[in-house]
Amino acid sequence: MFNEKVRAVLGARALLDDNDPRITQKWTELIDLLSEDEGLTLGFLKECSKTEISFLSEVFEDVAYNLQSKKYIELLYQLDRRYPDLELKRHIQIAEDYMG
Repeated sequence: MFNEKVRAVLGARALLDDNDPRITQKWTELIDLLSEDEGLTLGFLKECSKTEISFLSEVFEDVAYNLQSKKYIELLYQLDRRYPDLELKRHIQIAEDYMG
C-alpha cells in the first residue's frame, strides 16, 4: 500500500515539466509520505529504480529533516554507491546538514 502510494505520486511528478508549478505540490506529497514511517521509507528506497531515486533526490533534504534518522542517511549513501552517475552526494550532504 505504502509503496503504491509513493509510486503514484512519483509517476505524477515524472509527467510534469521541470518548470511546472505543480511540482511543489508533488514534492510536498512525497515529503509527507516518506516522513510518515522510517521503516516503510527505508524499505521502499532499497527497492527503488535508478529513475525513482533520481526524482526522489529532489526531496532527500526535507525527508531527512523530518525523520532525523542516521539509518536514512546511511541508506542514501548506499544508493549513491549503487547509482554513482546520479551524483547524489551533494543532496545527501545537504540532507545531513538538515538533521542538525
